[in-house]
Amino acid sequence: MKRAVKQRSARASALIIGVDGGNSKTDILLADTSGKLLSWVRVSGSNPQGIGLLPAAALLRSGIDAALTRAKRGGERPAAVALCMAGIDTPRDAKAVRGALAGRGSARIADHLSTRNDSEAGLRVATTDGVGIAIVGGAGVNAIGVNEKGKTARFAALGDISGDFGGGGGLSVAALGAAVRAYEGRGPRTSLGRAILRTTGFPSLRALLDAVLEDRVPHGGIGALGRVLLEESERGDRVAREIETLMIDHAVAYAVAAQRRAPSRRKRIPIVLIGSTILSSLPGYRSRLYAALIAAIPNAEMRPLREPPALGALLYALDESGAGPAARTRAEASLRAAIKKAKPVKI
Repeated sequence: MKRAVKQRSARASALIIGVDGGNSKTDILLADTSGKLLSWVRVSGSNPQGIGLLPAAALLRSGIDAALTRAKRGGERPAAVALCMAGIDTPRDAKAVRGALAGRGSARIADHLSTRNDSEAGLRVATTDGVGIAIVGGAGVNAIGVNEKGKTARFAALGDISGDFGGGGGLSVAALGAAVRAYEGRGPRTSLGRAILRTTGFPSLRALLDAVLEDRVPHGGIGALGRVLLEESERGDRVAREIETLMIDHAVAYAVAAQRRAPSRRKRIPIVLIGSTILSSLPGYRSRLYAALIAAIPNAEMRPLREPPALGALLYALDESGAGPAARTRAEASLRAAIKKAKPVKI
């Protein structure tokens, strides 16, 4: 009897880790299965398609070690680690990441390791069962649809070669290109050029182009132009509005394709919006985006994600930890409350 009590107690305090790995940053949440949030660390981007498989694996291991160390649990092996990462788009990608983390001579990272695309993390946060449509618009774009039978619609999300558009990177390039065309007389007049120079501090578009070519653009300089584009659209610039409309059209196409390929029969279908670009707070943009999505899927319910997607990864780890249903329900409620007061520590 004493042994059984001891085993239940050990399981109640088992460690779980959720990882949200993106292009620009990676959030790692450490908690235990009683619902206590123990640490939250943030490291650089870990998309294996961007930095390479082995560097991504090394970054993940060091970030997980840092999370354990900050919680004074260094050396302990979590019961479950759930990775939700950009760059895990196919079963082959998932297998490659798991293999890199289990490289020769490496300690086992967890009793249970699961891998998903980063779009799934937000869907888990915004719903109780992970059913719905998620559209990611951060530095890049992606989407996923999951219906009540578990059927899933995934997308290649490889950038230009898979026909993607709408992330901050694509919008920034489109904004700069439109400004240069206008300056050179190859395109319609636009306020984008002046707005871009105000934001970046360069004296001319030519100087900015030279800096881009020579890799001298300050950190975040070119990436911020997506926000500039949406702001100029909000002010009524016709060229910026056309690019914004193209972005919205792509978001709608993702949602429609997800619903067609993984059709949900629910009366209200959650559409979870994830990422700093698609979640721009500009009221006109937001109204146009919502109207377009609802026109395409009339029973859609917009759910802009305000919580960190890493919470979704942590909840997947909780689901897979071996804790009982009642314990998981209590722990999830505690973790949802705790994350509202927490902030990441940059490593």
